Amino acid sequence: MTTVYKNGGYVRTVTCSACWEPGHNKSKCPARKERYERAKEEDPDSWFVKTYEREKESRSVRSCGYCRESGHTRRTCAHHKSDRAKTVEMNKEWRRQALDYFENLGLGVGSLIEVENKSRWGSNTSHNVLVTGIHWENLTFQAKPSPPRKALRVRTLEDFANETYMGLPSDPAGIITDFDPEYGIHVKVLGPVSREVLKASVPDTWLTGEGEEVEKMFLNYDDKPCQRGDVNWLEKK
Repeated sequence: MTTVYKNGGYVRTVTCSACWEPGHNKSKCPARKERYERAKEEDPDSWFVKTYEREKESRSVRSCGYCRESGHTRRTCAHHKSDRAKTVEMNKEWRRQALDYFENLGLGVGSLIEVENKSRWGSNTSHNVLVTGIHWENLTFQAKPSPPRKALRVRTLEDFANETYMGLPSDPAGIITDFDPEYGIHVKVLGPVSREVLKASVPDTWLTGEGEEVEKMFLNYDDKPCQRGDVNWLEKK
């Protein structure tokens, strides 16, 4: 990058690697283009002419940032559309099962539960809590291998004034989460809520599987669009 004075102030601009003038890059260099046109008339088989034409052809071929195939972009990529649709269906099915799991337990806002946090190092803790909120947006099919740390909001009976977060309880059936009897969050519902109360708290579009959380699955850790190889929850052909 180069800083140049323009319109009464200094601005940053690119510098051409062919002529070293600011304001354009090598692919748009007018001096290089003029040289190419002269060389093509004098010696069309020269190394410079062939290199210039090869670079020009490579720039004209679109390459998809998602599947890396040529001829289209991410916006029109059939793989991206198909993978996203499959992801939504996976999320929709997982959420249906998750809601059944919550309903069968009577676990929802207002339920009283006994929580046992089991550690692999033997430092287990147990306490009773009142559920004060559910972070529905954090509940996706990706909770099965990696349960979210912020699934519920709770208040312990010992320190009721302070609200805190709680992870997703382990599912003994191994459907909603992976299950390990010696590890994770294990709960016993002491005071359940009704199905009606639970369903009333579910966001309108949650069971469709759609949402901002699905879009985030197709982003890298730096919030940039990921490539298809990073979508490791789908079997790809």
